[in-house]
Amino acid sequence: MRSVADNQKHLFLLACMFQRVFALSWAIAALVAGMSGIVLGIINGINVHDLSAIGLKVFPVVILGGLDSVGGAIIGGIIIGLLETFTGGLFVAHHFRDVVPYIALVFHSSHKTLGLFG
Repeated sequence: MRSVADNQKHLFLLACMFQRVFALSWAIAALVAGMSGIVLGIINGINVHDLSAIGLKVFPVVILGGLDSVGGAIIGGIIIGLLETFTGGLFVAHHFRDVVPYIALVFHSSHKTLGLFG
């Protein structure tokens, strides 16, 4: 898997079956994600409303952190979490806390479009 990730063109010239390696890695990722979802469902219980709230919060985190960077997604998650925590304590309207990640996403997108951050 490491050699396929490092140099696909070289393995293609050697006639290696790197498509099988891609399929195997996706199968392993799906298996691990499915097993962890089952374990979390058993521990915490399953509530559709909680899952949709988490799923909706993931989108601004990933866009803010970057689609190709795991470290950036972690930093984006910390930023969004801090923003939600601070605004939840400052404002009277408790539901404003759910809107803050999308406001940060709009500001991030507008600054990126204007070329202010790179």
